[in-house]
Amino acid sequence: MNWEKFYQLEENRYDRFVATLHECGLFLLNQDETFIGTYIFEDFDIDVRINLCKDNLNFLLENGWINQIIFQKCTQLYEKFCAVEKNFPEFWNINAVKTAPLWHEILSLSDEIKSMLYI
Repeated sequence: MNWEKFYQLEENRYDRFVATLHECGLFLLNQDETFIGTYIFEDFDIDVRINLCKDNLNFLLENGWINQIIFQKCTQLYEKFCAVEKNFPEFWNINAVKTAPLWHEILSLSDEIKSMLYI
């Protein structure tokens, strides 16, 4: 087995995880509507479902890329984000991202997780 290639694939998986977190945060509140729409409702919407799903988080945890606290907070972020679309469709818009406390929690949680990352 080519261990260097395996490690590189593992590192790429972590990089995609980190990039996903960088698509969401309080920085979005200072951006224009197109930017917010692209980051939250296109990029993050897709990437959160891939890179913050339980399988990927378990992989990152088991291989030492994240700790249990980051795992739990990422699970919360994933669940809160997905719940907005499913349970609160009235908040599934750019204006709500800028004004709703629910979105503020999501954006803040992403920032909190980013501040806890090792790399």
